[in-house]
Amino acid sequence: MSLLRTITDGLRSLFRKELVDAELDEELRGFLEMAAEEKIKQGMSRKDALRAVRLERGSLEVSKEVVRAAGWESFVETLWQDIRFAARMLAKNPSFTAVAVLTLALGMGANTAIFSVANGTVFRPLPVYHPEQIVVLASRQKDVADPQNVSYPDFLDYRRATDAFSDMLAYEIGSDAFAIDNRAEEVITTYVTGNYFSMLGIQPAVGRLISPNEGGTPGVDPVLVLGYSYWRRRFNADPQVIGKTVLLSGRPETIIGVAPKQFHGTWWFADVDAYLPLSQKASAHDTFWMDRGARGEGGFFVLGRLKPFVSNRQALASLDVVAQRLAQQFPATNKDISPEIFPERLARPQAGAASAMPLMVAAFLGLAAVVLIAATINVVNLVLARANTRCQEMAVRAALGASRIRLMRQWLTENLLLALAGAVAGIFLSAWLSRVLAVICVPADFPWFRVDFTVDWRVVTYALTAAVFVGFLMTLLSMRRASRVDLNTALHEGGRAQFGSLRPNRAQAALVVVQIAGSMVVLIIAGLLLRGLRNAERMDLGFDPRGVVNFNLDVTQAGMNEMQGKQFYTRLIEDVRALPGVQAANYAHSVPFSTTGFYVAHPDIEGYVLPPGRSTPAVTYNIVSPSYFQSLHMSLVAGRGFSEADDENAPLVAVINQAMAARFWQGENPIGKRFKMGAASSPWVQVIGVAHNGQYNFPSLRPEPYLYMPLAQRYEPLLYLQVRSGLPTSALAREVQERVRSMAPALPVQSVLTMEQQIGGATGLFLFRVGADVAGALGTLGLILAVIGVYGVMTYSVDQRRHEFGIRMALGAGRGDVLEAVLRPGARLLAFGLGLGMLLSVLASRAMGSLFWGVSATDPLTFAGVATLLLAVALVACCVPARRATRVDPMVALRYE
Repeated sequence: MSLLRTITDGLRSLFRKELVDAELDEELRGFLEMAAEEKIKQGMSRKDALRAVRLERGSLEVSKEVVRAAGWESFVETLWQDIRFAARMLAKNPSFTAVAVLTLALGMGANTAIFSVANGTVFRPLPVYHPEQIVVLASRQKDVADPQNVSYPDFLDYRRATDAFSDMLAYEIGSDAFAIDNRAEEVITTYVTGNYFSMLGIQPAVGRLISPNEGGTPGVDPVLVLGYSYWRRRFNADPQVIGKTVLLSGRPETIIGVAPKQFHGTWWFADVDAYLPLSQKASAHDTFWMDRGARGEGGFFVLGRLKPFVSNRQALASLDVVAQRLAQQFPATNKDISPEIFPERLARPQAGAASAMPLMVAAFLGLAAVVLIAATINVVNLVLARANTRCQEMAVRAALGASRIRLMRQWLTENLLLALAGAVAGIFLSAWLSRVLAVICVPADFPWFRVDFTVDWRVVTYALTAAVFVGFLMTLLSMRRASRVDLNTALHEGGRAQFGSLRPNRAQAALVVVQIAGSMVVLIIAGLLLRGLRNAERMDLGFDPRGVVNFNLDVTQAGMNEMQGKQFYTRLIEDVRALPGVQAANYAHSVPFSTTGFYVAHPDIEGYVLPPGRSTPAVTYNIVSPSYFQSLHMSLVAGRGFSEADDENAPLVAVINQAMAARFWQGENPIGKRFKMGAASSPWVQVIGVAHNGQYNFPSLRPEPYLYMPLAQRYEPLLYLQVRSGLPTSALAREVQERVRSMAPALPVQSVLTMEQQIGGATGLFLFRVGADVAGALGTLGLILAVIGVYGVMTYSVDQRRHEFGIRMALGAGRGDVLEAVLRPGARLLAFGLGLGMLLSVLASRAMGSLFWGVSATDPLTFAGVATLLLAVALVACCVPARRATRVDPMVALRYE
């Protein structure tokens, strides 16, 4: 209660101006009421009495303002004195100040850097008009875990029928070959509906943007808007580029404008180079404009702008009405589809990330906060140790009339100034760390990946808020002892520099227990993430990735039709196979852990009876050349692979994996079984082989149904050329690119990646590695701070008990007895800290269990390993001051006292 009373008194003192105003207002009101009643009693009318009171009020208001101004000036003057005195005291002790500021800078730097990442991915809004109104629409397929993008016909129906949105747009992101002045290169493109820029409220930097009346008819409106960064990089920000014609994947397009500098597109992690009307995409792939079939091809990102005062729940209810009508009208494609809405900040760039993003951000901010608390506790211990040396100063000030509130306010000012200095240093450190993270957070398979972790006003505000919190926390943890100064003891010439009769180690010991527990939480989370990464690295891929290089090609970028594309791919693979050192080569529409090329279907299985209330499971499929299985060393457990005879004139065939065979033909031989892809009138596809289970689009602990179809029976213009070779990657890439340029000069090779790089890419192990690295760094920092805290408290305790040890040794105690006297309380601290840390770690790891790949949230090996490590390191930190205690000379210690 005394501590609470002290805090309350301090706050009242800090806000004395408001208290004075309230007292004066109450006094003034009471005086005026009494004056008015007195005048009415003297015979004045109420009107005249009120007029007279108003005149008197004016003079009283002036008096009140004088009192208020005097009180405010006194407060400002006192505050300025406190700040100057605090600065002098910190400057007078440069070693203490430097260590404290450095410790806080480490904690705040790590904290602010993690917040910079969260700010760049979640908190910073789109640079558009009223970004809080923007939501992401997605389709939820029954029995499918993650939400999918929306088909174009469904998008049109949602936009026409719902009244909860003021507007709705759709877009698709991809890549194209951009050619002008005899120079071609790959660019990141976004195909958008005509209302894209108008709905977002975007104004052009130069020229004009795509208008709402453009892009509605397939093949028309050949216009193009450049991204600002690409305009500067390719055209040196030349405004004369407006009106020029370029070739985009072989199609002539006219540049009409440039997007503004701050706008990089709505696919958050890509800096878009060019924007085109969706009708230009339709000129090559016009099936998505159709109702039938296209409703089952969900591939468009959809954004909606909510009307003012319309909530997400109301908007979703409005969409549900439309979805129910579509399910009745198109049962084959929409029966089990329901719409979903996500805040734009959480669904960057995919709606499937909306559930995981808040958890990841909260987890890493929580880990960083634990590190900050550990740093704060170290500084608190320093402050407490320094307070014992300043007891005489505090006693003198108290003896001269300073109240407890006055002493506490000075204490608070010093701590706030110290915390703000640490915050400023932490901001500079976080700016450097953010640049490092920006480099680390670019996956190898996304060289155009854009991350913006720059320090802005949100980051600075966060750091300063954390500094104020830390300043108040340090004051609360130390003010109770600082406020209890024993004047007689402190002013006595021979008195020891301590605060009354309080034992100095008790508060510090409690803080160290909390510090050890917090460090253990961070280390265990880091250990679980690291073990998850190791499990992912050892997962069964189903193929051999060594020596395989992937070349991504899209012949439509060179304007080739189907016949030209087939001829090109046939000649290219023959030339590549003839290169020295090449062991095998094949084509595939998709490669494991790539973000392009994979398809999802709901096959109609012959003879398969769906369980009641269940829809046909989704199956991912790939389109490959006959040599695919041999090139990747992928084993077949039954049947055969594809051959050259499986061409467009032969019956349709497929190779499935073991998971698909178990899902649809459990206990039966799947060879010879049939299924249909697409509409009911589609031809039957016969199973000719069963491949070993593997990893496909994303790392998965559970085998997923998957199938392969021959390229000759389903042509695709976008393919990966996969080459297995003993040549160095750079030499092989140079040879293959020369072959491509000689055959199609306008065709760029979109990417060149080894299979190991692909596995470690954005949809592979990249997030696992980044998470483990960041958590490991935070855990290491937390361990260092915890060890420093233990060492500091034990050293302080030994120094305070030097007199006691001298007496013990003078009375015959041995070095072992002194060592035991020091290590016993240290071991007790470690035991309490490890016990509390175990409990907190179980709670934290269970809350984050979905982030640990293939590892139990209470993995005993991780818990035991971290506890052993922390115990060993902390015991070493205890042994150093304990060993020093055994070397105390009794005569020197007693003479000193």
